Amino acid sequence: MSIFGKKNSNTGSTSSATNQQSSGKLTLIKAENSLERHIINLKKKGIRLNTHKARVFVVLDISGSMSHLFRNGVVQNTLTRLLPLALRFDDNGELECYVFNNSYARLEPVTLRNYNEYVTTVIMPEHSPNGGTSYAPVLNATLKDHNDGNELPAFGIFITDGENNDVLATNDIIRKSSNYKIFYQFVGIGLGSFRYLKKLDDLKDRKVDNTSFIKVRDLEKLSDDELYEKLLEQYPQWLSAMGIS
Repeated sequence: MSIFGKKNSNTGSTSSATNQQSSGKLTLIKAENSLERHIINLKKKGIRLNTHKARVFVVLDISGSMSHLFRNGVVQNTLTRLLPLALRFDDNGELECYVFNNSYARLEPVTLRNYNEYVTTVIMPEHSPNGGTSYAPVLNATLKDHNDGNELPAFGIFITDGENNDVLATNDIIRKSSNYKIFYQFVGIGLGSFRYLKKLDDLKDRKVDNTSFIKVRDLEKLSDDELYEKLLEQYPQWLSAMGIS
């Protein structure tokens, strides 16, 4: 009986893993199709991202308040939906990934090889959500990593659910970053007020406005079409302001 029970357990586990992988693949394909439609629609409006190349990266909040979004699959699903941006725009098809709370870490990139279980196999083993929320350390790291003489611009997606405790330091980094080919798309998720991020577009003493902010109460209720429309809304304007084709 125990032997048969073990076999049934393993079969169920294998079936569950296979279903998860299939679901992730379908999510990726659906997202890729949505992104392609959006790029075609932008081209009709004279915005040509169809031949655009950029280094794409994501910055994920792993403060304690984010723990439920890691446990319930929202973060994993979001990474799967963001990967098409890297597959479409990035020079090597990799989505660079940073995580942060009061400190930060740069992880291995999200790729077609590892995206399906990225949260459980790459993030969670060593970076389980905890701690507070500081933007400046990880922003400084992304700026240093992408201010390396590379001709391609950098497009960063910064996902957080709360206010930061280092406003002045963050302002300094954003002002400095405006001199370089790096754009930050901030995404506030959940019920927070995001007072700071809402004001960031009006930050003075910058070469160009190199930030944008969108608030999304529930990422799971945002369609792929809506997601890409919001993420890419101000990026073309920044490219034009920087003289980047």
